[in-house]
Amino acid sequence: MTQIEVVLLSLLYDKDYYGYEMELIIEQRNMREWTDIGFSSIYNSLNKLQKKDLIDSRYEKEYGSPKRKVYFIKEETKEILKKNIIKKLSEYSRDPSEFDVGMAFSYLISNEEFYKSIVKRKENLIKRKDFILKKYHQHPTAQTRPHIKALFERPIVCIDAEMNWIENFIKENFERGDV
Repeated sequence: MTQIEVVLLSLLYDKDYYGYEMELIIEQRNMREWTDIGFSSIYNSLNKLQKKDLIDSRYEKEYGSPKRKVYFIKEETKEILKKNIIKKLSEYSRDPSEFDVGMAFSYLISNEEFYKSIVKRKENLIKRKDFILKKYHQHPTAQTRPHIKALFERPIVCIDAEMNWIENFIKENFERGDV
């Protein structure tokens, strides 16, 4: 599921919205700073979600306004959405905004699911770091060419920083028996 699909479904999880309302929420929450959501992609994605039978719509008339198409999430889609949020939280992606989308809507999953997702993410980061280190040591010129060395070392440092953040986050939020 794409970022925008997760964002739109998450917004629809608790409340039905028409497209322009969703645009306003995305603007108010500054989501465009950490996601790849364009104005026109909202309506395009809503249509795709409806064609995939994940959402539905109805027309509503408010006094003094034209009829508006209001979207709502189907009940069976909520479990699909939760699984996608868990996936975005737990899996490694080169695009950090994938994790950010999962984090932004993690309130839709249980504390236990959230905790397990963060732990799984750390496991996946360890695997990714091991993979990069293996490739680094196998590379014939990584030790002697600074720009090649940097291509390996920078992601390792970023992974280490994220793992450190995860460890601190778990200590602060889950080691008091919150899970």
